[in-house]
Amino acid sequence: MAGDVLAYSGGGAVLSGDCHVVPPRNDRSLRNDGGVGRYDCAMTSKRRPVTYTTDAVVVRSSNLGEADRIITLVTPLHGLIRGVAKAARKPGSKLGGHLDLLRLVSVSVRETRTLHGFSQVSTIDGFRGLRDDLDRFSLASYISEMAEKFSVENGTNQPLFRLLTDGLGALEKTENPEMVIHFFEMRLLQLSGFAPELSRCVETGVELEPANHLYSAERGGLVNSESRPVGESALLPASLNTIKLLRFLSRTDVNQAEHMKAGEDEARQISRILRAQIHHVLDRGLRSEAFMDEVRARPGHANGNGNGSRDSQSSSRSESSSSS
Repeated sequence: MAGDVLAYSGGGAVLSGDCHVVPPRNDRSLRNDGGVGRYDCAMTSKRRPVTYTTDAVVVRSSNLGEADRIITLVTPLHGLIRGVAKAARKPGSKLGGHLDLLRLVSVSVRETRTLHGFSQVSTIDGFRGLRDDLDRFSLASYISEMAEKFSVENGTNQPLFRLLTDGLGALEKTENPEMVIHFFEMRLLQLSGFAPELSRCVETGVELEPANHLYSAERGGLVNSESRPVGESALLPASLNTIKLLRFLSRTDVNQAEHMKAGEDEARQISRILRAQIHHVLDRGLRSEAFMDEVRARPGHANGNGNGSRDSQSSSRSESSSSS
């Protein structure tokens, strides 16, 4: 029983939680309850809401009503959390400033059956350097959306949370943001069990010779250039240097990754391969890709040198747009 029996009378046993048991019927020919009675209403026993405090990264924000916000968080122990920040858009709100996109915060969460409630928020790291640079902000939006899509509610994932916070911190300071992004993509695939196969042909299983090959997102790895699968057209070129860089990315850390140098062709191939693999795993693209690619396409954009546009107003406008 979901409730405790408080009393029993001819009318039934009353349970806590507004439920009661109908007593056994005397007419055995009409009785189908086994002689033990039956519950006559749905159990409505209530449990106390759970409240806890957790570190979290704000990965999504949208307006609700006139003054509230719906906030999505990635956390280390509770996975993806969605909740309402009451009055967060009102001037002087104690919550609003702390729950902006791409902030690492400490937040008290009150669990409910629908959207959770947030209170007592403090900022651990605001990653100010990402907000003052439109290039970095667009890349940070991309990795935060990836972290969101690879997270699940109530799913502990401390390695993914640590990867996200380390990635945001590295993006804030690195002079090679593009390679930090590729490190994040590779490590996220590895943590999620979708690490690309880079040593053997996924078509034949034979170890690959040092040469130019092809990459199949559908099969999750490299294909010998002489063993092209029949009927598969979505194969991407992977030069020998690209393969070497991918292998290095798969076994290095972010500090070494940001010092990697790649030619224009290799950088393009790495980007296409990792993005295609992520699309295949998620069965969709990411909304932030369009924003990131638009920023990259701006006149004078220096791809990968970290000298992005220092336009905090543009970043603020983009942040506002991303939260809607």
